[in-house]
Amino acid sequence: MRAFWLFVVMWAACSPVQGAILDSPITPAAQGQLQCYTPDVARKTCQSLAAYKGGANGAIDNIAIVLISQIPPVVMTTDSPVVIKANQVCGSIRPQDIDAASFTVGGGPADPAQTATLRQQMESAMKGLFGHEICTAYVSAHGSLLATVTVDGVSQPTMDQRVIWVSPTDGYTVSP
Repeated sequence: MRAFWLFVVMWAACSPVQGAILDSPITPAAQGQLQCYTPDVARKTCQSLAAYKGGANGAIDNIAIVLISQIPPVVMTTDSPVVIKANQVCGSIRPQDIDAASFTVGGGPADPAQTATLRQQMESAMKGLFGHEICTAYVSAHGSLLATVTVDGVSQPTMDQRVIWVSPTDGYTVSP
C-alpha cells in the first residue's frame, strides 16, 4: 500500500525544462533538477523520482519514476499533465496515464504479459482516485522539503513524504 501512496504523491511530483514556465514550487526543474522522494542520501536511492517537462502553450508534464514493489524491484514510469495552482503541483490521475506507463522488473524491461498484469493491478489500486484533484505542496523541513498532499482539497497526512532536489548527475536511482 505504501507504493500506491508513493505513486499518488509522485504523480501529484532529465534534461532542463523547455517550453512552459516552471514557477515555484518546481523552479529547480527548469535547471534539470529532479525531486527525490523518501531519499536515502548514503545509498543515493529514492522511492521515486519526479521530473517536470514544459510543453506547448504552458503545459507541464510530470514524469514520475516510482518503485511499486520491492521484491522483486518493480518500477513504473508515467508521464502525466500537471498545473501549478496556489503554489502547489496539481492534477488528476487518469486511466490513460496508467495505460501508457512503462515498467521494469528486477532492473530489466517488463515483458508484455508482465506489463499487462502490472497495468491492471495499478488501475485497480488507483480506481478510487481517478478524476479527483490531487495537489502537492512543498514545505521546508529540516534541510529538505516535506511534500504534503490534498485530494479534492482534503489533507492526506499519511501521504506526506520527505523530498530533496537532486541533479541527474548526482547518481540517484529508484531502488528499494
